[in-house]
Amino acid sequence: MAAFHFTMEAAIKKDQQKLEVLQEIGSIEALKEVASSPDELAAKFASDALTIIGEEVPYKLSQQVPCWSISDVQYWVEKIGFGSFARAFKDHMVDGDLLLLLTEKELEEDIGMKSNLLRKRFMRELESLKIAADYSSVDESQLDQFLMSLSSELSVYTYKMLGNGLNRNLLPHLTNDMMKTVCGIDNPIHRLKLRQALQDSKHIDDIEVAILSKQIDVFISYRRSTGNQLASLIKVLLQLRGYKVFIDVDKLYAGKFDSHLLKNIQAAKHFILVLTPHSLDRLLNDNNCEDWIHKELHCAFEHHKNVIPIFDQQFEFPVVESELPDDIRQITKFNGVRWVHDYQEACIDKVERFIKGELNRTPSLGPSQLAVRPPTTTTTRKPTYKLGSSATTQVRGSVTNVAKPKQQLEAGSITSSFRSSSMEKQRKKLISSSVSTVYSEK
Repeated sequence: MAAFHFTMEAAIKKDQQKLEVLQEIGSIEALKEVASSPDELAAKFASDALTIIGEEVPYKLSQQVPCWSISDVQYWVEKIGFGSFARAFKDHMVDGDLLLLLTEKELEEDIGMKSNLLRKRFMRELESLKIAADYSSVDESQLDQFLMSLSSELSVYTYKMLGNGLNRNLLPHLTNDMMKTVCGIDNPIHRLKLRQALQDSKHIDDIEVAILSKQIDVFISYRRSTGNQLASLIKVLLQLRGYKVFIDVDKLYAGKFDSHLLKNIQAAKHFILVLTPHSLDRLLNDNNCEDWIHKELHCAFEHHKNVIPIFDQQFEFPVVESELPDDIRQITKFNGVRWVHDYQEACIDKVERFIKGELNRTPSLGPSQLAVRPPTTTTTRKPTYKLGSSATTQVRGSVTNVAKPKQQLEAGSITSSFRSSSMEKQRKKLISSSVSTVYSEK
């Protein structure tokens, strides 16, 4: 019992020493500042860290700045180093709405900030807040999302544009004077950026897709419940090869299908469908196109994307394929890659060949010729070797013997080295050949 108390005291003392170190270097205050910031992800991690070390988690500001109360504005003003003016903001009842519309003139005359440098500092902080703010509560047309896709600097004007009744569909009709007077875009370079983005397009959605097309090469669609890990792995492997990949990791939590996802599909050149066990179950008889994967795959076909199925080893198409909706049933006839985790580099090589167009995504041969093609939909097994007169491997269900001359087994060190090199080359060849390219036999 005494030993237990001694151990506990030693652990507590060690934790106290760590806490003192964190206090000395100012980490705790920095964590508290981040924890109270509007950045949701950073604030969460900082709050978790403070909780672990036993520190109080500070007041948290929402990213929904238009919904801020007077107290929220006061807290933010103090947090950015303008505490001496917090009382003035309270006296003038400045809430989130008024803060986003605040001008430098009002800052000088109403708030009493006489110093030019102080006003510049404050406006710089306010611009950063406008860019980080979430306007979804007042922005039904996703105007801010579009402006951000053009340039984060343009997000500064979002709230004023929304306040004046603008939405995304009206943007192409803006004149240079309207941008300046109605939108408050005084910076001529910002007006030029917006005009250049608008001038060559008839519809606002076309502009967004054109912008996104420069940011996305590959869209990955998957069933979160069974395909999350494989989809994430494929994303990383493609990114390592220089591809720009979009994968929606938050679709499960969105509550409803995000129509913006479809624009990412339209923008991407290639569409990878990760097929894992039961990933198509919800599509059976889904004739109203309510399932996420159904919507995404339908969009890919509709816009003629290069659809590349990747099959998990345990995946099987539904027994009654006629239960799949007509608009996406053709996926059962597509060639694809059977994913083998032991040979993931060879698998991603095959995926890249589909991306580059070196492999056909749909069967180009007649039924009789396809029947001659060896069936490769069976699970690929790892190559196995036996030291002796032959090396044996089972690939796609058939046994292949690689003969070894008896003389090599009896040779000295030089011949032994050659034999090892030969076996290594044979092993690499077998690994490459054992990755199945799944050809449709339908």
